[in-house]
Amino acid sequence: MNKLIECFIKNCVADDVLQATYGISNHEKFDCVFVAPVWAPEKIFDLQKIDIEPIYADACSMSYRIRQNGKKYLFVQLHIGAPNMIDFCLSCYQMNCDNFVLVGSAGSLVLDIDMGDVIVPSCVISGNGATAYLCENLGEKKLFDKAYSSETLNDKIRKVALKNGMKTLDVPVVSVDSVVAEYIHADEFREMGAQVIEMEVATFFQSMEYIGKKASALLVISDNSSAGKHLIGRAEDEKAHYYQMRSKLRDVLLEL
Repeated sequence: MNKLIECFIKNCVADDVLQATYGISNHEKFDCVFVAPVWAPEKIFDLQKIDIEPIYADACSMSYRIRQNGKKYLFVQLHIGAPNMIDFCLSCYQMNCDNFVLVGSAGSLVLDIDMGDVIVPSCVISGNGATAYLCENLGEKKLFDKAYSSETLNDKIRKVALKNGMKTLDVPVVSVDSVVAEYIHADEFREMGAQVIEMEVATFFQSMEYIGKKASALLVISDNSSAGKHLIGRAEDEKAHYYQMRSKLRDVLLEL
Protein backbone atom coordinates (compact mmCIF):
# COMPACT_ATOMS: atom_id res chain seq x y z
CA MET A 1 0.00 0.00 0.00
CA ASN A 2 1.43 3.40 -0.94
CA LYS A 3 2.16 6.20 1.50
CA LEU A 4 -0.68 8.47 0.36
CA ILE A 5 -3.32 5.83 1.06
CA GLU A 6 -1.65 4.85 4.33
CA CYS A 7 -1.82 8.45 5.55
CA PHE A 8 -5.43 8.73 4.43
CA ILE A 9 -6.44 5.56 6.32
CA LYS A 10 -4.56 6.71 9.41
CA ASN A 11 -6.63 9.90 9.51
CA CYS A 12 -9.99 8.29 8.68
CA VAL A 13 -12.20 6.49 11.21
CA ALA A 14 -14.27 4.57 8.62
CA ASP A 15 -13.23 1.00 7.76
CA ASP A 16 -14.87 1.25 4.34
CA VAL A 17 -14.13 4.75 3.01
CA LEU A 18 -16.02 4.23 -0.23
CA GLN A 19 -19.14 3.15 1.66
CA ALA A 20 -18.91 6.02 4.15
CA THR A 21 -18.32 8.69 1.52
CA TYR A 22 -20.16 7.50 -1.59
CA GLY A 23 -22.52 4.79 -0.32
CA ILE A 24 -20.81 2.06 -2.35
CA SER A 25 -19.57 -1.09 -0.61
CA ASN A 26 -16.10 -2.41 -1.40
CA HIS A 27 -17.56 -5.93 -1.12
CA GLU A 28 -19.86 -5.49 -4.14
CA LYS A 29 -18.34 -6.56 -7.46
CA PHE A 30 -18.91 -4.59 -10.67
CA ASP A 31 -17.89 -5.39 -14.25
CA CYS A 32 -17.17 -1.74 -14.96
CA VAL A 33 -17.53 1.64 -13.25
CA PHE A 34 -18.74 4.63 -15.27
CA VAL A 35 -17.67 7.98 -13.83
CA ALA A 36 -19.58 10.98 -15.18
CA PRO A 37 -18.78 14.56 -14.27
CA VAL A 38 -22.16 16.36 -14.30
CA TRP A 39 -24.08 13.89 -16.49
CA ALA A 40 -27.02 12.16 -14.85
CA PRO A 41 -27.70 8.61 -16.11
CA GLU A 42 -30.74 9.71 -18.13
CA LYS A 43 -28.41 11.82 -20.29
CA ILE A 44 -27.07 8.56 -21.73
CA PHE A 45 -29.43 5.69 -20.94
CA ASP A 46 -33.11 5.09 -21.58
CA LEU A 47 -34.10 4.43 -17.99
CA GLN A 48 -37.25 2.58 -19.11
CA LYS A 49 -35.17 -0.05 -20.90
CA ILE A 50 -32.50 -0.87 -18.34
CA ASP A 51 -32.47 -2.22 -14.80
CA ILE A 52 -31.15 0.76 -12.85
CA GLU A 53 -31.52 1.62 -9.18
CA PRO A 54 -30.16 4.48 -7.07
CA ILE A 55 -27.61 3.59 -4.41
CA TYR A 56 -26.70 6.89 -2.81
CA ALA A 57 -27.08 10.65 -3.19
CA ASP A 58 -25.73 13.70 -1.39
CA ALA A 59 -24.72 17.23 -2.32
CA CYS A 60 -21.52 16.05 -4.02
CA SER A 61 -22.36 12.80 -5.82
CA MET A 62 -24.99 10.30 -6.89
CA SER A 63 -24.46 6.60 -7.58
CA TYR A 64 -26.56 4.00 -9.40
CA ARG A 65 -26.40 0.25 -9.91
CA ILE A 66 -27.11 -0.97 -13.45
CA ARG A 67 -27.81 -4.62 -14.35
CA GLN A 68 -27.82 -5.51 -18.04
CA ASN A 69 -27.13 -8.68 -20.05
CA GLY A 70 -25.88 -10.60 -17.03
CA LYS A 71 -23.43 -7.87 -16.03
CA LYS A 72 -23.45 -5.30 -13.26
CA TYR A 73 -22.22 -1.75 -13.62
CA LEU A 74 -21.80 1.22 -11.31
CA PHE A 75 -22.64 4.71 -12.56
CA VAL A 76 -21.27 7.58 -10.45
CA GLN A 77 -22.25 11.17 -11.15
CA LEU A 78 -19.80 13.71 -9.73
CA HIS A 79 -19.63 17.48 -9.68
CA ILE A 80 -17.39 19.08 -12.28
CA GLY A 81 -13.66 19.51 -11.71
CA ALA A 82 -10.49 17.61 -10.86
CA PRO A 83 -10.71 17.98 -7.04
CA ASN A 84 -13.97 16.00 -6.99
CA MET A 85 -12.46 13.44 -9.35
CA ILE A 86 -9.28 12.79 -7.37
CA ASP A 87 -11.14 12.25 -4.10
CA PHE A 88 -13.52 9.73 -5.65
CA CYS A 89 -10.77 7.87 -7.51
CA LEU A 90 -8.49 7.51 -4.50
CA SER A 91 -11.43 6.31 -2.40
CA CYS A 92 -11.71 3.36 -4.83
CA TYR A 93 -8.39 1.82 -3.78
CA GLN A 94 -10.15 -1.28 -2.36
CA MET A 95 -13.06 -1.37 -4.81
CA ASN A 96 -14.00 -4.76 -6.26
CA CYS A 97 -13.65 -3.63 -9.87
CA ASP A 98 -10.66 -3.22 -12.18
CA ASN A 99 -12.16 -1.23 -15.06
CA PHE A 100 -13.15 2.45 -14.88
CA VAL A 101 -14.43 4.60 -17.74
CA LEU A 102 -14.94 8.36 -17.57
CA VAL A 103 -17.83 9.50 -19.78
CA GLY A 104 -18.20 13.18 -20.48
CA SER A 105 -18.05 16.11 -22.87
CA ALA A 106 -15.06 17.97 -24.27
CA GLY A 107 -14.33 20.91 -26.54
CA SER A 108 -12.42 20.86 -29.81
CA LEU A 109 -9.40 23.13 -30.30
CA VAL A 110 -9.05 22.40 -34.03
CA LEU A 111 -11.29 22.72 -37.07
CA ASP A 112 -11.28 19.07 -38.16
CA ILE A 113 -12.71 17.68 -34.90
CA ASP A 114 -16.36 18.68 -34.81
CA MET A 115 -19.34 18.55 -32.49
CA GLY A 116 -20.56 14.99 -31.97
CA ASP A 117 -17.19 13.36 -32.62
CA VAL A 118 -16.24 10.73 -30.02
CA ILE A 119 -12.75 10.64 -28.52
CA VAL A 120 -11.04 7.70 -26.78
CA PRO A 121 -7.71 9.27 -25.80
CA SER A 122 -4.48 7.41 -25.14
CA CYS A 123 -2.67 10.49 -23.84
CA VAL A 124 -3.81 13.54 -21.87
CA ILE A 125 -1.79 16.62 -20.94
CA SER A 126 -2.40 17.38 -17.28
CA GLY A 127 -3.18 21.02 -16.56
CA ASN A 128 -4.94 19.97 -13.35
CA GLY A 129 -3.42 21.24 -10.14
CA ALA A 130 -5.12 18.43 -8.19
CA THR A 131 -2.74 15.79 -9.57
CA ALA A 132 0.16 17.39 -7.70
CA TYR A 133 -1.30 15.89 -4.53
CA LEU A 134 -0.49 12.39 -5.78
CA CYS A 135 3.17 13.09 -4.95
CA GLU A 136 4.68 12.85 -1.48
CA ASN A 137 6.16 16.31 -2.04
CA LEU A 138 4.06 18.91 -3.82
CA GLY A 139 6.97 20.26 -5.86
CA GLU A 140 7.56 16.92 -7.60
CA LYS A 141 4.60 17.13 -9.96
CA LYS A 142 5.04 19.39 -12.96
CA LEU A 143 2.07 21.09 -14.53
CA PHE A 144 1.36 19.76 -18.04
CA ASP A 145 2.94 16.35 -17.51
CA LYS A 146 1.30 13.62 -19.60
CA ALA A 147 -1.15 11.02 -18.30
CA TYR A 148 -2.01 7.76 -20.04
CA SER A 149 -5.02 5.47 -20.23
CA SER A 150 -5.15 1.67 -20.32
CA GLU A 151 -4.51 0.49 -23.85
CA THR A 152 -6.19 -2.84 -23.06
CA LEU A 153 -9.40 -1.08 -22.01
CA ASN A 154 -9.12 1.40 -24.88
CA ASP A 155 -8.91 -1.41 -27.42
CA LYS A 156 -12.00 -3.05 -25.98
CA ILE A 157 -13.97 0.20 -26.10
CA ARG A 158 -12.90 0.95 -29.67
CA LYS A 159 -13.88 -2.54 -30.86
CA VAL A 160 -17.30 -2.35 -29.19
CA ALA A 161 -17.82 1.16 -30.59
CA LEU A 162 -16.93 0.02 -34.12
CA LYS A 163 -19.28 -2.96 -33.77
CA ASN A 164 -22.07 -0.49 -32.94
CA GLY A 165 -21.29 1.77 -35.89
CA MET A 166 -19.50 4.45 -33.89
CA LYS A 167 -16.23 5.90 -35.14
CA THR A 168 -13.80 6.98 -32.41
CA LEU A 169 -10.73 9.20 -32.57
CA ASP A 170 -7.53 9.02 -30.55
CA VAL A 171 -6.10 12.54 -30.30
CA PRO A 172 -4.16 14.45 -27.59
CA VAL A 173 -6.35 16.02 -24.91
CA VAL A 174 -5.54 18.72 -22.36
CA SER A 175 -7.26 18.83 -18.95
CA VAL A 176 -7.70 22.26 -17.36
CA ASP A 177 -9.10 23.69 -14.14
CA SER A 178 -11.23 26.55 -15.52
CA VAL A 179 -13.66 27.01 -18.40
CA VAL A 180 -13.66 30.81 -18.18
CA ALA A 181 -9.86 31.08 -18.10
CA GLU A 182 -9.12 28.43 -20.74
CA TYR A 183 -9.75 30.58 -23.82
CA ILE A 184 -6.86 33.00 -23.26
CA HIS A 185 -4.50 30.00 -23.27
CA ALA A 186 -6.00 28.17 -26.27
CA ASP A 187 -3.02 28.86 -28.55
CA GLU A 188 -0.64 27.59 -25.86
CA PHE A 189 -2.61 24.37 -25.57
CA ARG A 190 -2.46 23.87 -29.32
CA GLU A 191 1.32 24.47 -29.24
CA MET A 192 1.54 21.63 -26.70
CA GLY A 193 -0.13 19.40 -29.30
CA ALA A 194 -3.58 19.29 -27.71
CA GLN A 195 -6.56 19.04 -30.04
CA VAL A 196 -9.30 18.56 -27.43
CA ILE A 197 -9.89 20.25 -24.07
CA GLU A 198 -11.79 19.19 -20.93
CA MET A 199 -11.46 19.26 -17.13
CA GLU A 200 -10.99 15.88 -15.41
CA VAL A 201 -9.50 13.14 -17.58
CA ALA A 202 -5.83 13.64 -16.68
CA THR A 203 -6.58 13.50 -12.96
CA PHE A 204 -8.79 10.45 -13.56
CA PHE A 205 -6.04 8.58 -15.46
CA GLN A 206 -3.29 9.45 -13.00
CA SER A 207 -5.37 8.63 -9.93
CA MET A 208 -6.48 5.27 -11.29
CA GLU A 209 -2.93 4.35 -12.27
CA TYR A 210 -1.87 5.30 -8.75
CA ILE A 211 -4.27 2.78 -7.18
CA GLY A 212 -3.64 0.09 -9.81
CA LYS A 213 -6.89 0.29 -11.79
CA LYS A 214 -7.46 0.37 -15.56
CA ALA A 215 -8.88 3.66 -16.84
CA SER A 216 -10.22 4.90 -20.15
CA ALA A 217 -12.48 7.71 -21.34
CA LEU A 218 -15.30 8.28 -23.81
CA LEU A 219 -15.63 11.97 -24.64
CA VAL A 220 -18.23 13.56 -26.92
CA ILE A 221 -17.28 16.88 -28.50
CA SER A 222 -19.80 19.49 -27.37
CA ASP A 223 -18.26 22.66 -28.82
CA ASN A 224 -15.50 23.93 -31.10
CA SER A 225 -13.99 27.30 -30.26
CA SER A 226 -11.86 27.26 -33.44
CA ALA A 227 -15.00 27.08 -35.57
CA GLY A 228 -16.95 29.59 -33.48
CA LYS A 229 -19.25 26.88 -32.11
CA HIS A 230 -19.06 27.88 -28.48
CA LEU A 231 -20.20 25.96 -25.40
CA ILE A 232 -22.37 28.84 -24.24
CA GLY A 233 -24.89 29.89 -26.84
CA ARG A 234 -24.82 26.91 -29.21
CA ALA A 235 -27.39 26.69 -31.98
CA GLU A 236 -30.28 24.27 -31.42
CA ASP A 237 -29.31 21.99 -34.31
CA GLU A 238 -25.76 21.75 -32.99
CA LYS A 239 -27.00 20.83 -29.53
CA ALA A 240 -29.38 18.23 -31.00
CA HIS A 241 -26.53 16.47 -32.85
CA TYR A 242 -24.40 16.47 -29.70
CA TYR A 243 -27.25 15.01 -27.63
CA GLN A 244 -27.86 12.34 -30.26
CA MET A 245 -24.23 11.20 -30.20
CA ARG A 246 -24.15 11.29 -26.40
CA SER A 247 -27.14 8.94 -26.21
CA LYS A 248 -25.35 6.44 -28.49
CA LEU A 249 -22.70 5.89 -25.83
CA ARG A 250 -25.11 3.55 -24.03
CA ASP A 251 -24.67 0.90 -26.72
CA VAL A 252 -20.93 0.89 -26.07
CA LEU A 253 -20.97 1.13 -22.27
CA LEU A 254 -23.42 -1.73 -21.76
CA GLU A 255 -21.18 -4.16 -23.65
CA LEU A 256 -18.06 -3.54 -21.56
